[in-house]
Amino acid sequence: MECKDVPAATLYDVLHDIEYRKKWDSNVIETFDIGRLTVNSDVGYYAWRCPKPLKNRDVITLRSWLPMGTDYIIMNYSVKHPKYPPRKDMVRAVSIQTGYLIEGTGANSCTITYLAQVSPGSLPKWVVNKSSPPLPLAVLSLQHADSLENIDESALAEGKDERGDASDEDSVN
Repeated sequence: MECKDVPAATLYDVLHDIEYRKKWDSNVIETFDIGRLTVNSDVGYYAWRCPKPLKNRDVITLRSWLPMGTDYIIMNYSVKHPKYPPRKDMVRAVSIQTGYLIEGTGANSCTITYLAQVSPGSLPKWVVNKSSPPLPLAVLSLQHADSLENIDESALAEGKDERGDASDEDSVN
């Protein structure tokens, strides 16, 4: 998403501020820091509302972040903590790998990319079916290497591609 009037540093700060999150995230039930591991990582708790009739979800994550000039990365994944076992009134979700990439595009602009690979816990079959577009399996077939288009690249010059850029091999040396 492009943010044309938000500096990258401001967006990064907003994503880190759990008190402010309670103002802009209408689904949050509860969020708090459990503890800091290093200067760039912590463990936290987050619980959110789900639409009825589903139970609300919660998660405990190890979060790491890295500022890189005008760009920022925030990543997290689920961990277990003995003081915060799953609650009876919630379903414990699992963040397999979730994160943000914030790229500064100007003094007052940035882009944000959000990646979420999450297991929301057991969902009723009707919920999964309703949220997935129907796709007839008959339209699919296995892709085998021998059925790929055969593109002849033997005439390409070594070291430069057609645009004059260095090849992958040259760029890593």
